[in-house]
Order: sequence, then C-alpha cells, then structure tokens
Amino acid sequence: MENPLGCCLLTGNIGRNLKKSNMEHFDYIIAGGGCAGRSLATRLLPFLKARNKRVLVVDKSTKKENDKTWCFWEDRTDIFEPVVQRKWNRLSFSGLSYDKELSIQPYFYKMIRSGDFYQYTNDLLTNSPQVSIKQGEVQNLYSEDKKAIVTIDGVLYSADYVFSSIPQAQEKDSQRYQYLLQHFNGWVIETTADTFDPSCATLMDFNTSQHAGTSFFYVLPLSPRRALIEYTLFSEEVLPTASYTAALEKYIREQINCDHYTILEKEQGVIPMSDHPIKREDGRIIYLGTAGGFTKGSTGYTFRFIQKHTSAIVEKLYRSGHPRVPPISSFRFPIYDGVLLHLLNSKRLSGVEIFTTMFKKNHPVKILKFLDNETSIFEELLIFNTLQKKEFAMALWKRTLKLMKADSL
Repeated sequence: MENPLGCCLLTGNIGRNLKKSNMEHFDYIIAGGGCAGRSLATRLLPFLKARNKRVLVVDKSTKKENDKTWCFWEDRTDIFEPVVQRKWNRLSFSGLSYDKELSIQPYFYKMIRSGDFYQYTNDLLTNSPQVSIKQGEVQNLYSEDKKAIVTIDGVLYSADYVFSSIPQAQEKDSQRYQYLLQHFNGWVIETTADTFDPSCATLMDFNTSQHAGTSFFYVLPLSPRRALIEYTLFSEEVLPTASYTAALEKYIREQINCDHYTILEKEQGVIPMSDHPIKREDGRIIYLGTAGGFTKGSTGYTFRFIQKHTSAIVEKLYRSGHPRVPPISSFRFPIYDGVLLHLLNSKRLSGVEIFTTMFKKNHPVKILKFLDNETSIFEELLIFNTLQKKEFAMALWKRTLKLMKADSL
C-alpha cells in the first residue's frame, strides 16, 4: 500500500561523498509521508513533546489528494478514529452458491479516505514545534557509526534513526517465492434512487468473471444513494483500463441493478502480494509499511499492520529509548500466506473456492482475527480443519520442496 515517493532509493556511494560539515541533525527522520510515515509521526507526538525530541518528515509531494481508501477492522477505537468516514458491524459475503450476511461484533469494519487522513495529520504535525516537514526527494539513505544519513535534494541530513517507507530495491526470486499483484479500480457513484443499505458493507462478492484470476467486488455504502464500488483482482499482471471499466459497469448493472448513476470519484492501485522476505532494519534505518513487509502477503491488507508496528515503535522508545521492536506477528503467518499464494499461483484451488469454504464453515469473527495474524495455534488448527486439507497439505509440501531445492542450488 505504501509507495510514498513512487521510486526506490538509489544505491552505492551517492550522497556519501557530499560535504558533511554543518549537516543538520534530527533525533529522527521519517522518509516518506504516506500512510506509514504519517501514522508513525502522529503517534510520536506525545513522546517528542515529553522527551524534547525533533523529527523531520520528508516527502516529494504535499499529500493532499483523496486518491485511495483504507479499509480495516478493529474491536476498539484508535488514534485515527476521528477520520473514520464510515464503519459497519455487518458485512455481506457472496461466493460459490453461498450468500451470507455476517455479524462481526465486536469488530467494526472501518473506512478512511486518504484526503481526510492527510488533512488530519497535516493539522496535527504542522502545529507541533517538534516536527519539521520538508517537501523534497530522498535520494539516498544509509547508516554510519551511531547515526543515519539521508540525502534530500542533494543536501545531507543526519538522525539518530531513520524510518523509511520508501520501497527497497529487491530482485525477484521466482525459484523460491510466489509473486502476485492485488490490483483494483473503484468508483464512488451516486444513484438517482435509494439503492444501498448503509448499515451493511459488502466484504467480498465473487459474482464476476474469474477468468483473469481471483476477482471480486466490495461495496462500501456511504448513504442510500452513494457507495464506493471496487473491482479487485489477484493476478500476475494488471489489466487494460477498459477491462476494469467494463467489469464495473457490468457489476453495477447486473448485481446492483442500477442503470442510472453518476461517477463522482475514481481510484486505482496495485499492492504486491508475495512471501518474499523483506529486510525490516538496516543499521539505524527502520523500514515501515509495505517497504518493511507490513503488507499481508495473502490479502494485501496493510493499514492495521502499520498501526501495530508504529504503535510498538513508540512504546519501545518510551521504555528503552530505541525503536527496534520484535516481529509484530508470529513466524507462522508468513508460512500460511506463502501456502495460500502457492495455491493461487498453481491454480489447484481458486480464490473463490478458498474464501467461500473459509467463510461458510467458520465464524466471521474468527476469520477476521486470523487474517489479522492474532489467532492462537489451536484456533488456526480449527480453521485449517474446515478447509480443503488435501490441497493445502500438498501446497505446503510443494512450497517447502521449492524452498529446499532453491537453497541447494
């Protein structure tokens, strides 16, 4: 989800040979002012004030546009509750001969629009004397002795620690790992008559062609006449723009039963789905968001994992003065993600088969807890017992062989 600067960092000695005298120093530098960077900066505010620390937040854009939507579920309120535009405790799921309205209490499924998030965090950060915000391009960053160095538009800055959400350069290793893309295109539409139930959101509706890969719609009703309708696919390649448009038009016409509507907004995006390990730290550099591996490999969900990670960082700073935290999830969950991706890549099972079985045979609250990497081993075994055991066991075995074979080369 996070790609705040739209590029990867340059490597090598760029920036290392620049003049270091009179280099401005901050306690912390946050490289990338998207969801992950702003989440951390906002959570840091009380700590910065209490400990008289300074942070520099840098991004090459001003981040004002309403260009994406973040959805997540939680059973409590967190610091970004003021910008939750809508929330639902009822969800609908439609799969293979299975249509169900789900009660997810005590969870709420929540929606945040990026424009609201940027405005809210802008107000908080710009009013803090401990925060400096700079518009510029991060060209390089590296650790040196007991500090980190960042090159911004040719100028060097130093910090005790740098938190970066800028994607790391990483070569694909298809002999070991799986790679898919979650790509989506969505419209906010307004209808001429009452069409939507604002009390219930559609989590997954598989009533669309599965030819291009695992494909589904979700619908977030904003009012009886307004909703965000998103077309989402898991596949190796993105589609031509016309294909998304055709699918959205068909779904609105046939599933929403609506012929008269106005498109108010559009959004699109691509989220990597992979079990390729990602380096979380590099000396005094701590990676955030997708750059740090906090996009769940099997679903693409990122927002809640960002909040867990950034919250843990601030808590560790209070306790010990440094931001290095242990993994926020058990090692088991990347294995589960890898097995699911292997199944989807091999096409032994389709996404609609997997998710229909999962939601049909398990309580939705337990599934949401599992997808948040918060279940116990016992709870996971109960879930696995309801799934296609032969196919999942085969996928686990083949993925393990694939890793062993690649390691022996």
